[in-house]
Amino acid sequence: MSAPVEPLRFLFLNQFVPPDPAPTARLLGDLAEELERRGHLVRRIGDSVQYRGAKTVLGSRALREGISLARLLFKTVAAPRADAILCLSSPPLLPVVPLLAKVRHRRARLIHWAMDLYPDVAVALGELREGSPLHRASARAMRRAYRACRLVVALDREMAGRIPVPAERCAIHPPWPPAAACDFGKRNEGGSGAEPEDSAAPSPFTWLYSGNLGRAHEWRDLLVAQGELEAEGLPVDLVFQGGGTERAAAEDEAARLGLRRCRWLPYAEDGALLDSLLAADALVATQRPRTAGCLWPSKLALLRQLGRPLVWVGPDGDGIAGELRAESHGVFAPGQSRALASHLRGLAASRPAVRPPDDRDALAARIEAARGESIRRLADEVETAATAATAR
Repeated sequence: MSAPVEPLRFLFLNQFVPPDPAPTARLLGDLAEELERRGHLVRRIGDSVQYRGAKTVLGSRALREGISLARLLFKTVAAPRADAILCLSSPPLLPVVPLLAKVRHRRARLIHWAMDLYPDVAVALGELREGSPLHRASARAMRRAYRACRLVVALDREMAGRIPVPAERCAIHPPWPPAAACDFGKRNEGGSGAEPEDSAAPSPFTWLYSGNLGRAHEWRDLLVAQGELEAEGLPVDLVFQGGGTERAAAEDEAARLGLRRCRWLPYAEDGALLDSLLAADALVATQRPRTAGCLWPSKLALLRQLGRPLVWVGPDGDGIAGELRAESHGVFAPGQSRALASHLRGLAASRPAVRPPDDRDALAARIEAARGESIRRLADEVETAATAATAR
């Protein structure tokens, strides 16, 4: 446990702040609450956009993000002076805002919690041409922001390796599960849950992709594997639960392939998310390999706690894939749809006729313990960075 420190004034900057349902907003809120419990003052500064709202302004994503940056800069300059400014990654180039606001917050230590690496991820997704004037200018601005940071927090080793700061100024902290995952045990005592009901006909094997289906996520191999299983007449359902910019394209491709057992659901509400995940026989997370080290699929923080088989389709190196292999989960590179189908065939064949009921209280306690430990460790790092001597 870190030694007590004098109360500090923090500014937390992000496009999305609580109560917005964005994963980054929830993480930011958790860290803010921990620092407030320690006696610090945390002022949250966000924009008025919504995570699940429109992604463009007048058809332009760049215009939307530029307007958001300008509003956040205005709010930061107008805010009371801070001892430390912690910013995340949305909108792109957000770490530049504290530099521009230095006239107001001259003594503030800068901390960047990198959820996405810009402009790296924009290049990886084809949104920005590598070597273009905009790419060079944004990369130069981010390097300057990194140099000014007392601490940069990365989400995994690959991301840390891409951030140009000395190792002593870079900490690695993966995201933690959401708070809503911790109270479902008591809420469902003695009643409905994720266990299948007794039925004369066996329920189908279900594999579930839950959450945002964005441009950084693979999905074609899921559909191709599902098509192979359906061609064999196996009772296997693929369910997409959520939304995202790629959902419409995925639905169109599923229709083109003639999939009959592929279902599409809206985002699950917080109170129903755990039940929906536990009702599945296998859970899915994906990432396009070219984005490795640029982001970290936040859904994994919760999925890895649930005791269900995980299917990972994405980079198959030593990062996320290596950790999931060590936990005996299925790992597949894009293009390995046949191997993916074979793996799912095996999971379906080995599924018990009656699934033992989940120990919901034990699961909630395990999630809460993982959350608490992760939040406290990051709060310790942030406190240390915020109180470090300013001289260099």
